[in-house]
Amino acid sequence: MKQHALITGSGTGIGRALCERLIKRNHEVIGVGRRPAPLEKLKQDFGKSVTIVEADVGTVSGRNKIYSVVKKQKLDLLVHNAAVLDPVGPISKMKRKEWQKHFQINFEGPVFLTQKLLPCLGTGSRILNISSGAAHRSIQGWAAYCMSKAALHMSYECWKEELSGQGILVGSVKPGVVDTAMQEQIRNLDEERFPMLENFRSLKRNNELLDLNTVSRFLAWLLLDAKPEIFTEKDQDIRDEALKPLWDVSKETTK
Repeated sequence: MKQHALITGSGTGIGRALCERLIKRNHEVIGVGRRPAPLEKLKQDFGKSVTIVEADVGTVSGRNKIYSVVKKQKLDLLVHNAAVLDPVGPISKMKRKEWQKHFQINFEGPVFLTQKLLPCLGTGSRILNISSGAAHRSIQGWAAYCMSKAALHMSYECWKEELSGQGILVGSVKPGVVDTAMQEQIRNLDEERFPMLENFRSLKRNNELLDLNTVSRFLAWLLLDAKPEIFTEKDQDIRDEALKPLWDVSKETTK
């Protein structure tokens, strides 16, 4: 019997790679995204194994649309991957509307989509927030991103405590610096807005970005194979050497 996974931000990057990985592991995927073209490509590539939903998780109407599609199903996995980087620049120059839109997607979306989908979750279901090192340290120019990811991290802690009595597991993960469209966006920023620009450009030049295949393998292991106490323990880090022997030799590597 196939299990069901819902992944936000599934049209490109980590979300798309994780969709493919979970489909190979006998899951039916509900792929959520804001842009129709990448979603249609996802559907074209995987057919009946994926249901696409064009919706903005940062809006009430978007979350209602997602719920209308999945309300009669049991969700085994819920992955909050959708995120934006903008606005980038000094806090002193931030526009309130840009700031609000950022938090609506990066923070309110995961919190209130989880709330909306609680009737679809049950014992053994896993919720995973895609976190970032920016949740735990300040990065000049990324004030909105750092703050929203820090808030998302605390939401993981709060949901974990609240849902533990229902048998629903809540986890959080730092996937590392991954070779995605967001990284390309970062490399094209203005150095005045983002003083650490050269650091990120050098990661690409020196081939130090993680590839999507590796990251999706780690995430699939965490979602499907990791023991509950590991899944919920902390903001797990793909670079954690203590975890590497577990996911590098998991059955996922043969899929």
